[in-house]
Amino acid sequence: MAYEDGLLRELTILRRGWGLETERLRARLGPLVSGWCEIHRTANDREARRVLRDAISTAVAEFPADDQLAVNVALGIAPGAQHALLSDRVGVLADRLRVSERTARRRIDRSFARLAAEIEAGLRPGDGVPDDPDQGWFVKRFRAIVRLDTAEPELIEERQIVATRDGLSRISAQFTVPRVDGGDGERLVAADAQHGVRITDAQRVGQRHFRWLLDLPRPLARGDTHTYALVIRIRDGLPIRPSYVFVPLVTCESFTVRVRFDPHRLPWTVWRLDRVPPSVLGDPAKPGPALPLDGACEVAQEFGAPQLGYAYGLRWVAQESP
Repeated sequence: MAYEDGLLRELTILRRGWGLETERLRARLGPLVSGWCEIHRTANDREARRVLRDAISTAVAEFPADDQLAVNVALGIAPGAQHALLSDRVGVLADRLRVSERTARRRIDRSFARLAAEIEAGLRPGDGVPDDPDQGWFVKRFRAIVRLDTAEPELIEERQIVATRDGLSRISAQFTVPRVDGGDGERLVAADAQHGVRITDAQRVGQRHFRWLLDLPRPLARGDTHTYALVIRIRDGLPIRPSYVFVPLVTCESFTVRVRFDPHRLPWTVWRLDRVPPSVLGDPAKPGPALPLDGACEVAQEFGAPQLGYAYGLRWVAQESP
């Protein structure tokens, strides 16, 4: 029931405002609805809207006609139901069913409960989702702390994940040391599990990319959440690019990054990177609006619903070494 209840909550949120006609649709979708429709495979809001319409149409295909209409009107799918407020669409449904608005709202609530149950019933352990550590889960919250005040650069990554299939017992994590001008050799990176997982396999993919397989303490059911943290250290003593970026490969609802600088090596300037194509990250720095450091020599930024395939984070211009 936890998965079904979670779906119902996300579907109820989705029908607010403009429904499927809302701006930034992908950003409003919860991880369970996103996982059901595999929204992470869509390129933009227009494609996500089409995928959602098709998936909902299939899910309600065997509903009574009035229930189908209730779902389609509430989400703004039905012709003539594209209104800015759900209350206006409730009025549209009441007129078409020739009932009171109170009865129309109850019909919507009942139809959405049935829709959530239909989605849950249509999913079985492993259906459409291979037993692959890169699939079957999404990130609800990701917090990264970059420490540059330690003997070696240290990164603490904490993620809260949501399972989108039953029996999820293993996931993966990846990290890349960006190429620095004049340096193209093999990098040395070590990862430790701070809490919530056990690292069972460490893989090097090329000279600068690393991947770890992480076993969860217990198998997760669809809709279950779990929080874990890794500590990643760059141990080779070689220069690093003056930036930290996150490029989501699975759906992520929120991302926060905090960089703690060495008080004896403060940067000249720090700025925010927001929805930047990864291909330009190696270009010469073009500083944006400067972000102030606080009394702890830290800068923090938050990003809501970062889009798959784009880079988010912080970049800075370092002072020359004394």
